[in-house]
Amino acid sequence: MPAKNDDLHGSAPDKSKFALLVIDVINDLDFPEANQLLRFARPMARKLLRLKERAKKAGIPVIYVNDNFGRWQSDFRRQV
Repeated sequence: MPAKNDDLHGSAPDKSKFALLVIDVINDLDFPEANQLLRFARPMARKLLRLKERAKKAGIPVIYVNDNFGRWQSDFRRQV
């Protein structure tokens, strides 16, 4: 049996009383108005990093939820 690995490599544990959901923050900013958004995105990213660090220190998994840039591949009604 392999040793317990505390780094889950992006996978959330099967059970957890709490989780931090990070929703719709994955974006390559590849659109004409990206520079306008960037001035808001950078401070948000720094705050999100601090929040993620606090979650990791507390043993709370971080789960990213994204719509795959508008290319949803699942049945939304079944998913919800």
